[in-house]
Amino acid sequence: MSAEIFLPKVELSTYEPSKFNNELIKTTIVEHFKETGESPLETLVRMDAISQLFDNVRSDLRDLVVDELAKYPLGKADVLGSEVTKIESGIKYIYDQDYAWTKLNNEVESLKYALKEREKMLRSITSAVVDPETGEMVHPAPRVSTTTFKISLKK
Repeated sequence: MSAEIFLPKVELSTYEPSKFNNELIKTTIVEHFKETGESPLETLVRMDAISQLFDNVRSDLRDLVVDELAKYPLGKADVLGSEVTKIESGIKYIYDQDYAWTKLNNEVESLKYALKEREKMLRSITSAVVDPETGEMVHPAPRVSTTTFKISLKK
C-alpha cells in the first residue's frame, strides 16, 4: 500500500492555520512512519520541495504583502486567526566612519585572522607537537559532527 493513503491530505484553501493543527499533522506523519516502518524518504523529498515553493512564494509576495499591510492600522492585520504584521528586519548600522571604531575593528580583524590561522594549523597536525616558542604540547583539534541529511531537488 502507498504511504499517501495513510498520511493526512492538506489542502491549502481549507487548512485552518494554527500551531495545534501543525503539531497534530506533524505527529500523525511521524507516528505513521514509526509504526509502519515505511521509508519516509519520498515524503521528505516532497515536503522539502513544498517548503522551497512556499519560501519562494513568500519572498516574491513580500512587496505586495507590505503594500497590503499599509492599508491596516499600525500595519497589522488579523487573517484566519493569525496576526500578520509589518516589521523592520535586518537592521544594520554603519560604524566605519568612526575612527575609534575602525581602529578597534582592525584589531579584532587581525585577531580573527590569527585565530583562523591557528585553527588551520590545529586541524592540519595529526599528532601532538611541541610549540617551539613556548615549549607547550600542542594537540590536534578533535573533530566532531552531527549526522543528518540533505535534499537536492532536480532542476
